[in-house]
Amino acid sequence: MKLSIKNFGPITSGFVKEEFMEIADFTMIIGPQGSGKSTIAKVLSTLMWIEKALVRGDFTEKELKLPGRFRARFDFHNIKSYFSDDSMMEYIGSMYHIVYHGESKLQVERVTSSERTSIPKIMYVPSERNFISVLPKPSLISELPESFASFLDEYDQARKDLNGDLKLPVNDVFFSYDRLNDISWVKRHNNKTRLSQAASGFQSLIPLFLVSAYLAEQYTSKKQSMGKDITSRLSANMGLSNEDLTRIRNEMQELLAKKPNDTRLVNMFNSLLASRIPSYFINIVEEPEQNLFPDTQIRMLFSLLSYRNLNEKNKLIVTTHSPYLLNAVSLAVASKNVYGKQNLSSNSRKVLESIVPKEAVIAPDQLRIYKTDEKGTISLLENIDGIPSDENYLNDILGSFNDDFGRILEMGDE
Repeated sequence: MKLSIKNFGPITSGFVKEEFMEIADFTMIIGPQGSGKSTIAKVLSTLMWIEKALVRGDFTEKELKLPGRFRARFDFHNIKSYFSDDSMMEYIGSMYHIVYHGESKLQVERVTSSERTSIPKIMYVPSERNFISVLPKPSLISELPESFASFLDEYDQARKDLNGDLKLPVNDVFFSYDRLNDISWVKRHNNKTRLSQAASGFQSLIPLFLVSAYLAEQYTSKKQSMGKDITSRLSANMGLSNEDLTRIRNEMQELLAKKPNDTRLVNMFNSLLASRIPSYFINIVEEPEQNLFPDTQIRMLFSLLSYRNLNEKNKLIVTTHSPYLLNAVSLAVASKNVYGKQNLSSNSRKVLESIVPKEAVIAPDQLRIYKTDEKGTISLLENIDGIPSDENYLNDILGSFNDDFGRILEMGDE
């Protein structure tokens, strides 16, 4: 998956060294406030959804090219106004190649692929997620942004499907949901507090953690084998409307009744359903560090990485201001090779597990970190032997504090 973007909102010249940003299994975007981190994530989210909709047949390439249709898709994230006369974006996905150089020059081309079509579950986790925890009935607020409303729907479903307590990436803290009274609880040290009255860190963490865990579990590699019981797959209603569900089930049952042992027919239906039922998970998260203590930030990131690793096709895309998260990525990369060493002692393995859980490691070729700046450019963060370089925007800020502190002490000595 690749993206090129220029002259769109705060992004001006875009990616400076190469034409395309490569979207890896784990992609992190860092940079100053208002430099376009979220813009990139929202553009990616929109273009991936357009590709998914084209594969499903929600609309055709011709319909997408009608005046105003393409730009209208960006209303989902409230960034339609970011378009200008010289806006440009190009997206190369697994199934479609989309090029935008103005409304009249939109190109949409199906990418030839020998693999069976498959579509992702795309979840955008907005930075405004705290409101879900604070407000008793956020769904009743008028004019909610579509992206926020979509996340709220997933959050509500995840709460309803929760069995028992959910352990959070914080020591001895659990989340629970009282379905009868519609109350979310934070439980700690034999005490419990309503989520709406809990610390702001919990109000930010719980919606992100709950939805990510819920969706990642649905799309693990172990759950993706189609099998021959197609009607039971349909009854799960994964991504299908009730009308689609009823119509397809009826048509399939009629055909299978006539040819119950036709393996080719079963395979054909499996291929058809693959274009309608998501088989992997793309998690796009704005600022996972929001309101969290540094240690919790790192644990949260490792949790998100472990969810990514549940399915080899999953992707995790994160925007962040946190130097702790960036350095945690270095730990996850460095741990990958160490876990693979056969002569690693059991004691060393136990220590390593306490630093980075084995399920959260990431290989260098699975990682891309991009930097945005106030000039509207995007660059790739350099790495040393696959580990992100210390020479980066976030670490430079930490270094400048030490320099300033030294100067203050020197002036005091004078």
